[in-house]
Parts: sequence; C-alpha cells; structure tokens
Amino acid sequence: MPISLTRRDMIAASLAFAASTVFTQDVLAQDTITVTDLIGPVEIPKVAKRIVVTDGDGVLQPAVALGIKPVGASRPNFTGGFAKGVAERLPADIAYIGTSEEPNYEAVLNMEPDLILMSNDDLPDQQGMYDRYSQIAPTVLIDVDQKNWRKALESIAQVTGRDAEAKELLDRYDNCTKAVRAIIGDKAGTATVARVRTNLVRYMLQDNSFTWAVLKDVGFKAPPQQQAGGDDAFINISLERLDLLEADLILLLEDEGAKGAGAMSEKLKALPTFANLMGEKIELPSADFLFGNILTAFNLLDFLEAKYKA
Repeated sequence: MPISLTRRDMIAASLAFAASTVFTQDVLAQDTITVTDLIGPVEIPKVAKRIVVTDGDGVLQPAVALGIKPVGASRPNFTGGFAKGVAERLPADIAYIGTSEEPNYEAVLNMEPDLILMSNDDLPDQQGMYDRYSQIAPTVLIDVDQKNWRKALESIAQVTGRDAEAKELLDRYDNCTKAVRAIIGDKAGTATVARVRTNLVRYMLQDNSFTWAVLKDVGFKAPPQQQAGGDDAFINISLERLDLLEADLILLLEDEGAKGAGAMSEKLKALPTFANLMGEKIELPSADFLFGNILTAFNLLDFLEAKYKA
C-alpha cells in the first residue's frame, strides 16, 4: 500500500531529521551543564552562542537586560511593541520567528540555535511546543509569573551564566525603589492600573499583575472597590462602570491600536462616567509599562520619580 505524505508531513519529517542532526552536532561540540526547568533536567551548552527567545515580552526583556544578543525572537504578543529599552539592545540582524503562540519552527531551525529560551505564558500546547523546540536545540522553559518577575530574570541568568549581572540589576532596582518611595512619601495613596485596549477597558489586579508588583514596592495600593486578586491578572469592565477606576492616581495604559480618531481612548474620554473620575488621570503607552521585567520596572520607577519630584 503506497504511503501518501502531505507537504506538511514532509516538512515536519525533514524538520525533525535536520533538527536532530543540528542538536547532536552542537551538543557534541560544546561543553554542557545540566539545569532543571519547569519540566525537568535539561542538558545545555555551558556557553550558549546562538540563543533563540520564543517570548517577546516576559523572556526577551530580561534576556537582553542581562546582555544576551539573541539570534532570533518573537515579537511582543500583548501590546504591539517592544518596551522602552528593549529594541535598542537587540542586535541589528536579529531574525523573528513569528508569534510565541504560532511560531515558525522551520525559521527557528534555520537560525541554528544552540539554546532556546521558551516561556510558559498562555501557550496553546505547551508540552507539544516544548517537544518541537527540543528537537531543534536544548530548550529551557522559563516561568514568567507576573507576580514574581524577579524569578524569570534569575532563571535566565542561571541558565546563561549571568548571575552577577542579575544581582547587579536587582540591587539597582531595590536601591531605586527605596529612593522613589522616599520621594513619594505620604503621597502614595490609591492607584488604578487600567489597560485601554482596542475594544474594551480593564483594570489590573493588585495581587496578580506586573505593574502592581512595582507600585506596591513604592507604597501604592488599589482602591477598596477593586478586586485585589483572582484567577487572571485583570478584570474587564463595562464603560458604564468606569467608577471602579476611581483612585488618587489613575494610570491609563493605552495599546497602540486604542489611540487615534474614533478609537477606544477617544470614546472613553468623551464619556461622562470618565469625566466624573476625580483622581489624576495619566495616559501612558502600555508597551512601556504593562508587561515585561526589569527594564519595564525601571521605566515605571523613572516615571514616578519624575512625577513626584516635580
């Protein structure tokens, strides 16, 4: 009985064969160490030279902050752009693999990585994707829990031999938070972190979101009418319930697609329920302040320092 292969089957077969060849050659050619990620022990190069990052938000940012120059990465899924400080640290010839949720595995293979850093953030088939990446090169699954963003930085540092760089960054962050908290003083009242998307508005939960991890470090807290924690990092609200956003400081983190004539931000600001909010409203780009890691944390601290020094 003849065997009929679809083009997809043939590509997958050739990908697996080529990947196993590249993987074997790379591992044999390099000194290796064993690390343990979220799935188990992984043998990786002691000094990886060609790193691919599959998450353009939670993994790419701490990677470039540590001085890694990836040969490939995905673009940010959630905000539509790199946070301030990320793009300038990327190599000019970096290649892109598509999105973290729908990567082009053949493109990853062509980059000839010797290490792949993968995120565990909202993936459609985490184990299946991990297995496919692992056929191409040793793959480490990084936990990008927003509540504990330091852990991702430290994990990437451990895997790539950059523990000293991670310690320097975190010491600098701790010193900055102390200085900014002193500048803000008793003005650190209640705050809202609201994301304005193209089709809706949501507020971020105090106990679940990255931005709040930084705000709490300098003394802010969410207003009592907002839910503090939950299964997600956010609560979607209707435009009739904008009163839920009321706080001393209201940060409106706008997606790029939500700005402009007729877009959600313009519609929001035309509503009486928005005008009735008494707190100080400040509009900021979501790409720079909503998700990320150490560089986004510094962005937020810089903003707060400038604001409360003025």
